[in-house]
Amino acid sequence: MVDQNSSTQITIPFKVSARTARLIGRENIATSKGAIIELVKNGYDADSKASIVYFDNKYSTILSEIDEHHFNKLIEFGISENDLNNIYTKNDDDLFNLKNDIDELTISALKDKLNKLSILYIIDFGDGMTQNIIRDHWMTIGTDNKASNIFTNTGRVRAGAKGIGRFALDKLGSRCEMITIFNPNIQNPDTDINGNVTNFTGYNWKVNWEDFEGEFKTIDKVGAVLTGLFSESIKEELSAILPNLNISQIEGDSEFKYGTVLKVMDLRDNWEDYFVGQVYEDLEVLVPPKEAGGFEIYVYSSLLPQKYGEVLGSICDDFDYKLVAKADNNQNVHITIYRNEYDLEAIPSDFFMRDGMLKSNYRKEDFLKGYWEKNTSFSKLLKGFNSIDEDNTFDNIGSFEFTFYFLKRQNNSSDSKRFFNRNFMSNNRKDWLNKFGGVKLFRDNFRVRPYGEINNVAFDWLGLGSRKSQSPASVAKKEGGYRVEPDNVAGAISISRLTNVNFDDKSSREGLQENKTFSIFTRIITEIIAEFEDDRSYIAREMSDYDNKKYGPQRDSEKAEKIKNEIITKYRDKKQQDENASSGNNENDESFDEEKILLASEIDKKDEEIEKLKEEQKLLRALASSGIVLASFSHDLSKLNQQLSLRTDKLKDLISQKISEEDFENVVDRKNPFILIERIKTQDVKLQNWLNFSLGAARKDKRTRRLVMLKPYFHNFKNDWSTVLQEKAIDLNIDNIVDIGMRVFEIDLDSIFNNLLVNSIDAFLLSKSNRNRKIDITLQQNDKELIIEYHDNGTGISNEIENPEKIFEPLFTTKRNQFTGAEEGTGLGMWLVSSIVKENDGNLKLLYPEFGFGIRISFPVKYKK
Repeated sequence: MVDQNSSTQITIPFKVSARTARLIGRENIATSKGAIIELVKNGYDADSKASIVYFDNKYSTILSEIDEHHFNKLIEFGISENDLNNIYTKNDDDLFNLKNDIDELTISALKDKLNKLSILYIIDFGDGMTQNIIRDHWMTIGTDNKASNIFTNTGRVRAGAKGIGRFALDKLGSRCEMITIFNPNIQNPDTDINGNVTNFTGYNWKVNWEDFEGEFKTIDKVGAVLTGLFSESIKEELSAILPNLNISQIEGDSEFKYGTVLKVMDLRDNWEDYFVGQVYEDLEVLVPPKEAGGFEIYVYSSLLPQKYGEVLGSICDDFDYKLVAKADNNQNVHITIYRNEYDLEAIPSDFFMRDGMLKSNYRKEDFLKGYWEKNTSFSKLLKGFNSIDEDNTFDNIGSFEFTFYFLKRQNNSSDSKRFFNRNFMSNNRKDWLNKFGGVKLFRDNFRVRPYGEINNVAFDWLGLGSRKSQSPASVAKKEGGYRVEPDNVAGAISISRLTNVNFDDKSSREGLQENKTFSIFTRIITEIIAEFEDDRSYIAREMSDYDNKKYGPQRDSEKAEKIKNEIITKYRDKKQQDENASSGNNENDESFDEEKILLASEIDKKDEEIEKLKEEQKLLRALASSGIVLASFSHDLSKLNQQLSLRTDKLKDLISQKISEEDFENVVDRKNPFILIERIKTQDVKLQNWLNFSLGAARKDKRTRRLVMLKPYFHNFKNDWSTVLQEKAIDLNIDNIVDIGMRVFEIDLDSIFNNLLVNSIDAFLLSKSNRNRKIDITLQQNDKELIIEYHDNGTGISNEIENPEKIFEPLFTTKRNQFTGAEEGTGLGMWLVSSIVKENDGNLKLLYPEFGFGIRISFPVKYKK
């Protein structure tokens, strides 16, 4: 029975708070880099052949030196002259230099103001947008336009589908302006909100994301300003907005007629060059290598116009193993495995006569071929799953392609010999893996983040590390079980929205929804990787067994003979010293046991020494490589050094033949060519000083032990560093040097005092005190020693170092990146100082002055003249 007093039923509509825009934009998209990538995808979906990410950050960074134009420009942008004078001082060349000792709060406050001067542009040359598209799709939250229209006009599969990518703009900045010029040939007629056809060629769209803030404000009460345009091309608009942007080198579209420019202002993040570089590196792994993509991405910065450019992916051409797997829609998988790990010429012929190497895919002709192939299926890879799967998950996965690389990071000489490994450049591999390592996931030519991303928890999203920890077997273990380490692999998995329909984005655009389909997909991928693991471990077991049978007995015999001889010799020596024959036998038995223990102990010590020597050898190889590189360029650098002293004078003479220096008497310095030439000459002198120093360090006679007179040595040392010392306002005092000589490698002295001086310079830059910067080097002698003391009044050894002697350990450093906290120093400087002093029979002693750093170095008198 219905209550007669009840009210009439009505339908109450939902309302959406304006704060929703913030939730799906600023707070939902994880990082600013991710927001930029989302907007680049919009250009791809608009059929643009190229996209540009342009950071206008020239005036938003505190530079060490600026000219008067830059100074005045900052004032024009609203930075007060007083703020600038607090950190800059004007020199005689009308340039403004950063002051040495500036309060951190002052720097931080100015940085906050300068950050607001940055502007970010994201540009594409696609189809542009009519008013209809802007109104019905661009400004409709969660539109299903891309979900229902999967293909673009040129047949691309759209990268976006959620309809929230444009809210990435809110993540980047408070205000946004868009200029779009649309292609009328492929769009429906442009009409206004009343359906009337317009004559516009494009539109200017403006929004302030702060308008979405406020209590009780619903999203339908917030709008954007739209203005019609009559521009002929997007190139015309770009020329007006960014006249210095050179787009002629971009191959994407020679006419640049249509497209969209997004201009983001009041940026929420700091876009100094370090962070621009991070975006550039992120974009490098956003798309597959160029030849696979057909979509070009460019990054530019107004602060450093020449530094960036086209973003290119990287092809791995130096690998040990490569696996290519192609799955079709019928769950069939074709796998090709390429072997590149072995030096085939070094493998003896009788190795291939083993029973295990007569199998298909393992014969000599198979190795010479370089690869083998296999056909399999999802059900064979994931054995037993199909029979228990009631959801037909395999059907939901669809076709995909997987390219996988395995690369060892370093050579191991014993392993290389045993497994017949070919040589490779370990440093190059490490650099490549540190940048491009990890298995990435791509969908329709765009990377799905964060899978395989370096320094991210999703780097090892396939769980390879967990597999390795559960089965830590070596590659040659007889029982098998070898699993690859995640740090030694790279790869790309390509899926598509067309064939992998159950792979949905998370709403944050960071990864895919981790449903059952995705979980089984990752299992299939790891089983494909297991095909490589099985192949590599099978070959390693055969090679290890071959090595043990052929060379094992000889090695064991040599070891046993050595141990036997040492024990017998010591046993006989003890026996001869025994006076009592009967008790001597007992003692000999005991001594024999003691000797075995002692022998084992000594072997253990030797192993430790060998490991230390190996580590030291690695460090020395790295240092030697640097020296070789410098020496290889010394001839060309010497030529350049000779030209530097003449080129400005020649240039001045040529100009003087056409114009007179007197003609520029009343012209400001920055417009006077003669004054500019003098400035170039000054810089050339600085460069000459550096070249003289570098070439001197590489001179061959410095690597010969000879008599070095120390007073002239330190005089030359000071001259070599004079330019740096003057620039850093450092007083190097060498007045207290006794005029004596040492027989020494001059390069050793260079290594000691160059490293000490570099550390002092770094300490002065970190120091917040106002005292004058001083370094004192003194040299005295007595009957036994030559004593050199080095002092500076910088920051000294950090109180955070509990044991100061650790500074002499290899790879110990306190220098870190200010943005990431990562170690930046080599950690070799003070280790080198310690090693060189010890090799010359010297001693080191840290001193603890009231201010700064001190060290005493003493050499025995035998090195005296």
